[in-house]
Amino acid sequence: MNFGVQYYRAPFPDSRYWDSDLRRIREAGLNTVQLWISWGWVEATPDKFVYDDYDRLIELAAKHGLGVILSTIAEIQPNWIHRVVPGSEMIGISGNRILSGARCEHHFGITPGGCTDHPEVWARMKRFIQETGKRYAGLEHLRGWDIWNELRWNIQAGELVCFCPETLREFRSWLREKYGSLEGLNAAWKRRYCSWEDVLPGRNIDGVYTELMAFQHFLTCRADRHAAMRHAAMREVDGVHPITAHGCQPSAMYAGGIGFHEYALDRGNDWNLADALDGIGCSSFPQWSGIDDADFGLRIDMVKSAARGKKVWLSELQGGRAAVGFNVYDVVRADQQQRWLWNGLGCGADTILFWCWRDEVFGRESNGFGIAGRDGFAEERLAATQVTGALWEKHAELFDHYVPDTSEVGLFFSPQSYYLAWAQEGTADRIRDGLLGYGRALTRRSIPLVSVEETHLEALDKLKVLFLPRVIVTDPATEEALSAFVERGGTLVVESECGAFSSAGFYRYPEERFLSKMGVTEIGRRSLESPVGGFRCGGREYRLGVSQWRTPVEGNEFCVERRFGRGSVIHLASYPGNAYLEEWNPQFEELLAAIVRDAGVKLPVEVLSPACGEKEFLYLKSGKSGRKSVLFVFFPPGCSSAQVALGPELFPGGQAAELFTGERLPVSVAADGRRVMKLKPGRCQIAVCTDAPGVL
Repeated sequence: MNFGVQYYRAPFPDSRYWDSDLRRIREAGLNTVQLWISWGWVEATPDKFVYDDYDRLIELAAKHGLGVILSTIAEIQPNWIHRVVPGSEMIGISGNRILSGARCEHHFGITPGGCTDHPEVWARMKRFIQETGKRYAGLEHLRGWDIWNELRWNIQAGELVCFCPETLREFRSWLREKYGSLEGLNAAWKRRYCSWEDVLPGRNIDGVYTELMAFQHFLTCRADRHAAMRHAAMREVDGVHPITAHGCQPSAMYAGGIGFHEYALDRGNDWNLADALDGIGCSSFPQWSGIDDADFGLRIDMVKSAARGKKVWLSELQGGRAAVGFNVYDVVRADQQQRWLWNGLGCGADTILFWCWRDEVFGRESNGFGIAGRDGFAEERLAATQVTGALWEKHAELFDHYVPDTSEVGLFFSPQSYYLAWAQEGTADRIRDGLLGYGRALTRRSIPLVSVEETHLEALDKLKVLFLPRVIVTDPATEEALSAFVERGGTLVVESECGAFSSAGFYRYPEERFLSKMGVTEIGRRSLESPVGGFRCGGREYRLGVSQWRTPVEGNEFCVERRFGRGSVIHLASYPGNAYLEEWNPQFEELLAAIVRDAGVKLPVEVLSPACGEKEFLYLKSGKSGRKSVLFVFFPPGCSSAQVALGPELFPGGQAAELFTGERLPVSVAADGRRVMKLKPGRCQIAVCTDAPGVL
């Protein structure tokens, strides 16, 4: 378990702090230090690589018993890049060459720099990566590489990019590979192009969906390919250590936006990234972003789903109080930070790295983010990490082999739906929020889930229920897989206008959609008469929030069920996931839990008490470490006890032990035959349980 902190973003902190800081990092229970190795800093003079500061820091890390993770920050390019490589600038949607400059969070070097589709820009970037790899690959205390930080490539461009000749060539090449020929493209897009040079990316929001969606899809694939190229470059010189990358959030949360000058998913798709890399991760700043236990757990679960057994890195976890300019944000207390750590571990993260050790000293982040920073609570945070670090080392055998419980419940992620929404509205917020509504509701009820991406459908074989929030675009391969899932006994839960558009952006009439053959044919869009609708599902009545419109299958019903093969389709005629995310509704959670239960899903553990409230809820994570059971319990504030029902796989010996207190916890059998266990919170309102010694 790599448990560490980001330390150095050249040239800060100053070298006079290095030795004492690294000693304190180890004393705080951390075992790893991460260092940013910035291309713009290392190769400040063309063809001259200077690593003297990193050499010293790496030597000090070894002195203090710390492993090192090295982040190759190739996206911070040298100030000379455009002088040495003329014509390498990115081109904006306006046709202007993009001016580069120092990034607000990085003291030296420029962004966005040269376009990586320019052959010489990539050649020089690759050389930097490999020079760095050759220098440090042989270190005994190297723990791995973070090859691409937050998947940034267009930061500070000031407008949508890239429309340079090299990228347009790559776009057309991608289309040629996808459609086989210009004739194939014309057939798919319903066009009459006579030359590839006439095929242009979409530019205008609220224009024709087809090329806007295609260009966004291309940019996603372009980022995926670039990550694979970085990985391959480093793998040529280091055949041993893991090479990962991380986004600022899971890819399913990248809705893009005109104001951010980003397309939907233009930083890549975690599933495709994980195909090429040794793992994938994401940043999380829970206090700054208002992320609670459920939101945090959902983030890590999404990344774990994309990783599919590869490494899961929680790469930037908020260390101290956030800072943006002259604003003041809430402090970070030890108890809440400890919940993030144990939640990340419970979700399956195998590397956790704080951002960062000291408060920053330049730009808008000055006086912020340091776990050892000056917000008044550094000592309690470091004392807490010392205890956690000692526990993780003491129980290394348990936690190093821990694997979260698998799930029979899926949450469908459709990039094509994001592209279409962005093409119309300049953001895919509605699609993302619908997905997050379902994910949050299921996570609050401690129902394990796996995110399923539309081109990685092997996960369907192990599922009993699949939720499709706002999946408005489907293609034939996806439709075939979803139909087969239902035919063999699965429960498919769809919302309004599922599959209403093709991946080329063409609208389909209700009778033309794949759900029609399953008996689900909508009658068309109707205005909402109320923000709340009556849903009848599984013989039960629910009052749920609704959003945008309703598209009933018959009459005015908000919900219908149809049998198909051995399975069934449940059609919800609006977007209750969006409504739930806007305003909590316990009946939405109850509906999802009932659907899961009716589909025959057996949960590993369920909350019996306390009851779930709007702000406070008991949150569970469970799994196995070899033959041993592991249960993580996160109590809401003020809650002094809880009762849970256990499935047969958890604590089969009938007794558990809580790691913080050492208390033994018997498993009893209730009158209804369920195996139950009573729990009390340990440290930081958390209980971590495993099989009592001598039971197995």
